[in-house]
Amino acid sequence: MKKRKTGLWILLAVVGVVAILTVFFFKRYYDSRYVLDDYYYTVVPPDYDITPYLDEQGGRVTDYSLECYNADGVARVLDFSVLVDSHNSDLYPAGTFIRVSVSKQLVIGRRAVDETSVPEKAMRMIRASYTPSAASSLAEYANERTRQLAANNTPSLEEVSCEPDGDTLIYTYTFSADARESADAAAQLLDPVYYVQFRADKQVFPELTAIFLQVRQSDSTMVFTQRYDTRVEFDYENE
Repeated sequence: MKKRKTGLWILLAVVGVVAILTVFFFKRYYDSRYVLDDYYYTVVPPDYDITPYLDEQGGRVTDYSLECYNADGVARVLDFSVLVDSHNSDLYPAGTFIRVSVSKQLVIGRRAVDETSVPEKAMRMIRASYTPSAASSLAEYANERTRQLAANNTPSLEEVSCEPDGDTLIYTYTFSADARESADAAAQLLDPVYYVQFRADKQVFPELTAIFLQVRQSDSTMVFTQRYDTRVEFDYENE
């Protein structure tokens, strides 16, 4: 009987130790993945392509991979994706400052912030790596944007341009004449981009009143056209 009780106590002790170790292990696992460890800061470069792609469920997704800095100026490349909702509120255009919340292993949140809320050392590192537009006129800026966009051409996209027209900018994507399906898909993906592009352009030239997006084919068929202006509202408070 005494041996049986002793064995039972040993078994209970082993079970207790295993239970404690299991709780400890899962707590460490949870903390390392889901508990806030630090904040990192970055800015979206002027030539960063934020055009969404369609995921397997048909949702519009944009991926970001940016060099970020914490309050001590320590660098870390962070990757995150945003689902472009019907309000396009999660897209971060060029020039947007972002605070990225990280655990020890993962990105657990991100939000756009005002430049003044970026810690001094992080801002110093960001400024050293970020080159804003040096354009002194809308025409120069349009040429700059054309060069940036041309780097992202696809086989069916014959030409992309940005041209000034008074106090507006006209972005035109021209697809080959037999690529109507590609042009239709591009219009769906580019629309949310230009919803927020106006804000990025207006940061460079405050006198800008509107931008236009045109998606056409090389036979002059217009597939999509849209105007974006000051009536567009933005909400960057999503965590």
